[in-house]
Amino acid sequence: MSLDNLDLLTDKVIMLAPIVAAYVGIAKEFSVPSRYYHLISLLIATVFVLVPNTVQQTLTTISIIGLTASGVYHFTKKREEHPDGKT
Repeated sequence: MSLDNLDLLTDKVIMLAPIVAAYVGIAKEFSVPSRYYHLISLLIATVFVLVPNTVQQTLTTISIIGLTASGVYHFTKKREEHPDGKT
């Protein structure tokens, strides 16, 4: 594996990890038991990685637009804790 390929892989991981985390956040909203979170994240990541690049780009675009518009994409950011202890 060349350094260029490693850089490309790193870029994809940086791009896809927050999307996968947002989808797991959706699963949490549907009260999916926490023991399934790792499996859900692996399945979603598998879909993104195994599809052809053009499909991956389309799925990524759809995910970013949809998750951002619905307000779910914020799950991937560290939440600030307020002085009263609420997030």
